[in-house]
Amino acid sequence: MEKFLVDRMLGRLVSWLRMLGYDTVYANDVSGEGGGDAEDAFLLSLAKEEKRILLTKDRKLAAEARKSGVRCVLMTKNDVLGQLSELTGSVPLRLEMTFVRCSECNAPIRRVREDETQMLLETDYVPKKMIGKLEFWVCEGCRRIYWEGSHWRAINERLDLLKRITSRQVGNEQTTSE
Repeated sequence: MEKFLVDRMLGRLVSWLRMLGYDTVYANDVSGEGGGDAEDAFLLSLAKEEKRILLTKDRKLAAEARKSGVRCVLMTKNDVLGQLSELTGSVPLRLEMTFVRCSECNAPIRRVREDETQMLLETDYVPKKMIGKLEFWVCEGCRRIYWEGSHWRAINERLDLLKRITSRQVGNEQTTSE
C-alpha cells in the first residue's frame, strides 16, 4: 500500500488519507517551524528514505522531488474532495473508510475490548448511551476513540460522491481516447 508525505499546504488531505487507511506523514508534524529550502531538503530526504509519495502544492518542491528521484504529485485543487479526485488520477486510491490509522496522529488503531469499557466512560466525547451497542476503536498512540456515528456516515457520503465523480472522469477519458 502506498505511503504519503504531505506538505504544509495540504493539511486537510492528511486526515482523509489516514481515514482511508494510508500511512500519511504531515510536514507540520515532522519538520518543526518554518518552510524554505531547509525544510524542502528534509522532506525530500524523508520521502526518499521512507519510500513515500510526496504530495505538494509547491511547484519548486515538486520539481526538486522529480530531480532527486522522489515520487511526487503536484496538487492544484484547494478543496479536499478535489484533491482526492486529483490524486486518484496519479495514484490508485481505495476510496473506502477503514479503522486502521488515527486521523490525528497516524498511529494504528484497534478495536476496544470488552474489558476496556471504563476507558470509554472516562471520555467526555464518547456517547455513553452507545457503549455496548456500537463498536469502538482506540488509537494506540494518542488514545483517541473512534466509532461509526453520524460523522462517519457524512464522510462515507462524500466518498460515495467522489467515487461517482472519478468513475465519470474515467468514463469520459475512455470515450475521448477511443
